[in-house]
Amino acid sequence: MRALILILLLFPLIGFGQNVYIPDANFKNYLVNNSNININGDSEIQVSEASSFTGTISVLSLNISDLTGIEEFTNLNSLYCAYNNLTTLDLSNNTSLINLHCNNNNLTSLDVTNNPLLNNLHCFYNNLASLDVSNNVSLSSISCGNNLITSLDLSNNPSLYSMNCHYNQLECLNIKNGNNTNINFALFDADNNPNLTCIEVDDVNYSNNNWFYIDPQTSFSTDCNNDCSCDNSSMITKYVCNDYTAPDGQVYSSSGTYTAIIPNAAGCDSTITINLTIIATVPQPTVTINGTTLSTTNTADAYQWLDCDANFSMINGATGNTFTPTQSGNYALAIYINECGDTSDCLYIGFANMGELHNTPKQLIKIVDVLGRETPFKPNTPLLYIYDDGTVERKMIIKE
Repeated sequence: MRALILILLLFPLIGFGQNVYIPDANFKNYLVNNSNININGDSEIQVSEASSFTGTISVLSLNISDLTGIEEFTNLNSLYCAYNNLTTLDLSNNTSLINLHCNNNNLTSLDVTNNPLLNNLHCFYNNLASLDVSNNVSLSSISCGNNLITSLDLSNNPSLYSMNCHYNQLECLNIKNGNNTNINFALFDADNNPNLTCIEVDDVNYSNNNWFYIDPQTSFSTDCNNDCSCDNSSMITKYVCNDYTAPDGQVYSSSGTYTAIIPNAAGCDSTITINLTIIATVPQPTVTINGTTLSTTNTADAYQWLDCDANFSMINGATGNTFTPTQSGNYALAIYINECGDTSDCLYIGFANMGELHNTPKQLIKIVDVLGRETPFKPNTPLLYIYDDGTVERKMIIKE
């Protein structure tokens, strides 16, 4: 299935774009009836509406079993979904998430590995056997008690000031993050873990004098020599269309095996092995004008001409490497190679009279992310395209 292109301008798009797939009726009912999300007031949630939403979704106690559709809310700030019937929750697309309360569900799987801004995580009273927070470097509060977790490594969370992991099946707990003094006695709770004999910490004396909520068989050490002890090795496999930005900020544009090292204040660096496959590197197509005909010399598997003045809608039948408009306007070309795509700049064709042509193309100056940082092109990510005529477009190329 080839990639689809979704281009979001910086003014509201009403009723444009494909709909978000939301199978759970209760979840959909909440979203459709939330005027801050469902801007056009129809019976569906468009991808453009979801991706532009930056607020809070609060669906407490709504008998929801499936949060499919949440992945389209890529700029979501907070999610409160406690007291439902969820069994799995994947938030890897919600990279702007800061607060997550998913406690009191039936979760057996929770993915927060791609949420670097996550600050508060409450996932207590679930059925989680594992929890990976190694990439949540901003995490300040975690409450994961009353689960089935056997191993918890918090060595890569130097901002922690509150930690509650009581009533689990912990066999190892590493909280040696270089900033244990952030946590006082009332905000550390690791008791009722009958298999936990050693907790790895920065300073044994500080922990003994300040952290009291542990079981009688449990003690503190700077090296517990167990599965949690300063071993933050992991492996990820990625298939991307163009460049890939690794967790350490390195950008790769070719397939291969790479290593990313995330420094830790306590010396327990995270080592991530990345198996990377670049499906295709698609250049931005170059479009030229000859008379009233637009054309490209880029070779691609598929072409689609777009009407820039109609919210970049696809022009029916315009699927070749040339296109002759029948009316004045701004036009662009999308090309696809191996399921990956990119879009040209918009070019203007104006007919002052039959045969008189005006051509005023605009040139791309740079691409920045939603925080204003200059960045290379990334699929499935909202990006801002800044042009030399002062216009700014928000584009997101979606790969299904």
